[in-house]
Amino acid sequence: MNIVSGKVKTKIFFEQFSLFFLNGLFATCVHFILLFFLVNFSTLNYGFSNFYAFLCGSISSFLGNKFIVFKFTKNPKILLQILKFSFLYIFLAIGHGIALYWWSDINSYNYIIGFILITLFNLIISFSFNKYLIFNAK
Repeated sequence: MNIVSGKVKTKIFFEQFSLFFLNGLFATCVHFILLFFLVNFSTLNYGFSNFYAFLCGSISSFLGNKFIVFKFTKNPKILLQILKFSFLYIFLAIGHGIALYWWSDINSYNYIIGFILITLFNLIISFSFNKYLIFNAK
């Protein structure tokens, strides 16, 4: 790999990560706002509230990743992407729900701090899987 090619790949990577991060912030806002309303205005516990809110944030995330972040991909098959994305986010949602349940319901820690920590962990996993396995981005 020559220097110019390396610089272009690095630029693309950071551009995608920046867009992914911004898209994730938006999806996280969708997630958190719904979580807030479910926690405060429903009878659901923190874990189930978080699970439902996570699913809505995930739909927002997929749409942003598909049409904004990784719009130029090697694999344009949307149904396969939806299937892969769904499996990833089901796994992340279950993990997120269990982790927040353990953090807030069992240990009585602040659910907002738990939400932030768990979400940061999911950011790393999600970017890698989205870029390389779901959207096959350059």
